[in-house]
Amino acid sequence: MADHVVDTNVLIVASAADPASPFKDTHVPASERRVVFAWLKDFRADDGRRLIMDRARGILREYRKKLTAQDYGIVVAMEKLRTAAFVSVKYDGEYAVVPEGLARFDNSDKKLVAAHLAHRAEGGQSTIVNACDTDWHEHAEALSAEGVIVEQLLPAWCQREFWRKHPEEVPPGAVDREQHRAGPPDQP
Repeated sequence: MADHVVDTNVLIVASAADPASPFKDTHVPASERRVVFAWLKDFRADDGRRLIMDRARGILREYRKKLTAQDYGIVVAMEKLRTAAFVSVKYDGEYAVVPEGLARFDNSDKKLVAAHLAHRAEGGQSTIVNACDTDWHEHAEALSAEGVIVEQLLPAWCQREFWRKHPEEVPPGAVDREQHRAGPPDQP
């Protein structure tokens, strides 16, 4: 799919991978940061791929709050605003309104879900792109029930992080449970 609602964590992780950026505030290992950087670089270069944004600019405000004007991620987002698809998202105060089944979803990410659903309701085909936020795994069933499509840039790494945080969710035989309780190995 060519249209994407991009989670802020994608912009942060890609910015941390940019050799020119002083922004290194991420727990994602360098090899995974490079994967995210490559995705964002390809997204930037492809004029046929659009950013989906809410007309109320809630997503953009979050981008600007978490990134500086020099960070690679915000540079790409600002460039993509020229061709972005803007959708109407209803807000109830500070947070976007989402279907009842997603009421327990992270409040700050509700605007991403609402923008994605609004775009699809208008006939668009889009994904929500995630790099490292495990909430997308935690609520995968509820998201799927609402027709939300999440594109995981680091599916194995993010799944392991989710299981590390929620060892009770590890399916029997999937992985060594003790490995996830201990956390990821030290990264150079």
